[in-house]
Formats: sequence, C-alpha cells, structure tokens
Amino acid sequence: MSLKFFRPRDRFDFSKNTLDIGKPFLWDRESFLKHFFLRIFAIGNHRWEEFYHHHLTYYLSNHPDGSEEVFFKKLWLLIETRLKSLVVKDIYVSKTHVRDQKEIERLKSFTGFLTAIDKWSCHETDKAAVVRLQTELYSALDQIKKQKAELKVAKKLETTDHINIPKGYLLTVVDIIIELQKQTVDGKVELVFSRTQAIWMKMICRYFTIDHQTIKYDRLKRYFSPDPDDLSKVKFSEVPDNKKLFKIVPIKKRS
Repeated sequence: MSLKFFRPRDRFDFSKNTLDIGKPFLWDRESFLKHFFLRIFAIGNHRWEEFYHHHLTYYLSNHPDGSEEVFFKKLWLLIETRLKSLVVKDIYVSKTHVRDQKEIERLKSFTGFLTAIDKWSCHETDKAAVVRLQTELYSALDQIKKQKAELKVAKKLETTDHINIPKGYLLTVVDIIIELQKQTVDGKVELVFSRTQAIWMKMICRYFTIDHQTIKYDRLKRYFSPDPDDLSKVKFSEVPDNKKLFKIVPIKKRS
C-alpha cells in the first residue's frame, strides 16, 4: 500500500545517497516500513525537504488524481506512529535504548520539518484544534461585528439624491473643481488635495447628474489630467473658454 506513495529503489542501484526505499537487490515489499525507516535514519537532517519533494513528485506523477494533502497525511501518520511506538517503550528494559533515543531524535527533527510545512494542521492535537477553531470563530465574529458597525456608519452617508447640473453646464462645474484644486491657503498649503484626479471624477459621477441623467466617467477623463505638469503623456483637453463662467478669487484678509 505504502509503495504507491514512496518511490522504491531500482534494482542494482548501489548509490549511497539515494532517497528511494529498499535494497538494490530483491527485497520483501511487505517489509516496506523497515526499509522506509532505514532510509529515514540513513539520510541527514538537511535532506528532509529533498526527501519530501522527491517522493511527493513520484506519488503525484503516478497518481494524477492524488494531492499533496493525501501524501502529507500518509507520511505524517507513518512518522507519528513510529515515534509514538519508540517513546512508549520501557527505556529501562529495552536493550535498544541507545539506538531508540537516536531514532527518536531523528524522527523529532523530521516531525519539526513536517510541522513547518503542514497546511492541514495534522500536527495539532484534537484539543489544540478545538482551541484554534474557537479562536478563529471568535475572531471572525468580532470582525463581523466591526464590519456591521462600519456598514451602519456608511449607510448614514448613502443617499439616493443627486446634485443636478443644467444641460450644457457640466464643463462649467468641471472647471470650478479644477480651479478649486489650484487654490492655496496663505500661498503655501493646497486648500484641497488629492493624490489622483480619479476621485474628483468619481465624486461627480456618484453625486451629480446632468439634466437629471447619469454622468459617464469617460466623459470626464479628458478634462482631468493625471499629471497636470506634463500634459504630453495624456490625451488632455482644456475646458473651453465659453464654459469658464466663474473665477475663484481669494478675498483680502481682514486686519
């Protein structure tokens, strides 16, 4: 069963650095687990990732309907089962105590690697999983509560009413908004400032109508330059002089 997940060693493959499972000669496939862990204990800790992806690639190439999750859970179960069996041994009776301790340390190292890449929380105990899910639930409920509060505030600002512009005077309003952006306070700070011109166009389309009809965004684009200092980069048109009906003039400060 496990051989479908892990690549068996080719016959006459005498490589000392192989990651495959088994011997270079005939070997009993029913003894898979023995050879599997012999390979685990033979390779260095620095090769855990290489080992993982080597056998994952083998599994997926032979099982197109498989998934990394299925492979990971199979590998995790093998390692976890072996580690638990070694830990519960009576260390005072076992004649293989020294070897067992080395194998435990090696499996703990491999488990550490697997935990780091565990996308499916296989390493969690049932209790830890319940705590995590409860925490995530409380966090989600808190987020929903905040979003509801934000939505309530946002709804107060919503309106179905519009500011209507008489037919033929849309560009007059556009010119006023453009002029407004040129105004400064004490000649230093912009009276109104935005990083882009899009916000002005969106504001007009959202809250204004022309002769009680919707204003199309594309109709405004040519009059709001993304870069007022370099008009060569955009297809830009000035508001015609016959539509410039108002001029913003700062008043003199009262003494």
